[in-house]
Amino acid sequence: MSTTTYKHRNCIIQTTPSEKYPEMVTITKTPKMRSDFEGRRYLTIEHAHKAIELFESERMINSKSKYIKSQLQDVVVLQE
Repeated sequence: MSTTTYKHRNCIIQTTPSEKYPEMVTITKTPKMRSDFEGRRYLTIEHAHKAIELFESERMINSKSKYIKSQLQDVVVLQE
């Protein structure tokens, strides 16, 4: 069996098929901020992509709240 390598958002994803799950993939290398994903296995490449995209979306939403608060401080009193 040959392994196929994919790259998504600087994460290296390799196919690791088994008898029960022939489309299984494993994330083998990640950037430091996505290090939680390293070594995780997913049933399909689509599941791996969804997990990475969900993490990125939540990270962006959380960082935007800090930005919005800093912008509102110039306009509105947030705390007394």
